[in-house]
Parts: sequence; C-alpha cells; structure tokens
Amino acid sequence: MPLAYVLINCELGSENEVIEKIRKIPEVVEVYRVFGVYDIIVKFSTNDKETIKEIIAWKIKNLDKIRSVLSMIVTENVENE
Repeated sequence: MPLAYVLINCELGSENEVIEKIRKIPEVVEVYRVFGVYDIIVKFSTNDKETIKEIIAWKIKNLDKIRSVLSMIVTENVENE
C-alpha cells in the first residue's frame, strides 16, 4: 500500500483547527503535532500513488491557514534485518 508523509506549516495558533480538518480525511493514518520547523506531520495510506497526489493537492494544500507543505511519498519500506 502506498504511503506518504506530509509536513505542514500553518498559521500561528491554528494547529488544532487544521488537525481537526485533516483527521476527517479517510486516508489519514496518523497525525502528529510537532515542534520545530514544521507544525504538523501527517501519514497517509491509499491504494495507489495517484490518490495520494490528489489528497495532497486538493485536500491538504487547499485547507485554510496552511502556509506550506512538504510531501514525501514512500518508494519502498526498508526494514532492519
């Protein structure tokens, strides 16, 4: 199953509002509020990579109070042996 991580910067003080909106997206697996360069990290899982691209482009980037988004689509899972 394709996975993606999205790192989000949002307007100051809007983190909880943005997180609530993101949690409503069915493909969201995990959401974390973080401190540092980014405010929120989101993990998505879908049936195909095209759906991930559509979610990022239309459901995340279009949310109010989002300043910037860094998307990382997983290409392979590398496990420790």
